[in-house]
Amino acid sequence: MGLSHLEANIPRVVAEAVRLAEVPSPTGSEERRAALTRELLADFLDSAHVDQAGNVVACVKGSADRPGTVVLAPLDSWYGAETTPLIDVRADRLTGPGIVNHAIALSSMIALARTLQTSPVAGLGDIWFVATVGSEMAGDLRGICHLFPWLPTVASRVICLQGPGIGRLDHWSVGTYRGELNVYAPGGHCWRDAGRSSALQLAMDFSRQMETLPKACVPRTLYNPSRLNAGDAWNTLASKATLQFELRSDSEDELQRLIIEAQNAAQKLCRGHAGCLAKLGQMGFRHATGLYPDHALVTGIREAQSWAGLASKLGASSSDASVCLFYGVAAATIGLCNAVGIETQMETLYLDSLPSGLRQAYAATIQVAGRNSSK
Repeated sequence: MGLSHLEANIPRVVAEAVRLAEVPSPTGSEERRAALTRELLADFLDSAHVDQAGNVVACVKGSADRPGTVVLAPLDSWYGAETTPLIDVRADRLTGPGIVNHAIALSSMIALARTLQTSPVAGLGDIWFVATVGSEMAGDLRGICHLFPWLPTVASRVICLQGPGIGRLDHWSVGTYRGELNVYAPGGHCWRDAGRSSALQLAMDFSRQMETLPKACVPRTLYNPSRLNAGDAWNTLASKATLQFELRSDSEDELQRLIIEAQNAAQKLCRGHAGCLAKLGQMGFRHATGLYPDHALVTGIREAQSWAGLASKLGASSSDASVCLFYGVAAATIGLCNAVGIETQMETLYLDSLPSGLRQAYAATIQVAGRNSSK
């Protein structure tokens, strides 16, 4: 009955995803989308509210003798305040910024809550539905961090919904360090003051050092320079350069090793360069940790995906689950649809994949919430 209700309401899921996606929600400015999410949940759940961090929280009550479960979806969007999202709706697809990351996850979470409230399933514990702020790296997982230490008192397992990757099952958190290197130099004219150090050249030197460092293939480890801002004019020596970069690894030890290498490289960068200074700052961090494939949460979701006709694709990602896993709460991330152009203006969701994605999310929630233990 519940599944039939969910499938019959897929047009509503799509319509609400479009509505949510067209409310801009840059990290740190999620208030309008949070208000709409709370409004949609409050239509059938009196418990829906916005907490002090800006998260939207609601609960479908279950049996007191069963452990609780949390279903998460991100509120913020990957784009900045300069973007005005507009979704192109076609019979077979939805296209536009934020429709996959993360509007479809939000509307699917709301649909799951509505289905379980209107068509209750016996034998489940309390199921908390939480839309989190700050899930993108600029937010440094502020929303999910705010839920601790409360979350472990009400739930022993967490399912994180994300848009892309039908059959996706991420049981491992990719360790991530997001750094910002600011380099300062005297500046000057490139011809008249030739020989002086350039902040831009020094930032590039740092990046080359990080690029050439030995990195493990297993566990997977990488350095990614993502943005470089420097210079005032064609004929000047850059007096300031800002390099933003990421270090990622499946291994906490490898991640920490690279962080130390970056700190040492920044400390030594300006030696021998008169009047120059380099400062390295941490802009975001997520630990490398996770669940083994035979963990009850992972096997429960795999069974649900198999029932929905999906082949599970075990993997790793960086999401709200990272914080849960670090604090010892079992968590995994699943994808809801096939998509292309992720985090671009042409982000596209293929609608023929959504029914399977919703079926696995519904089955996974019931499978996990109906078990006595996540261990």
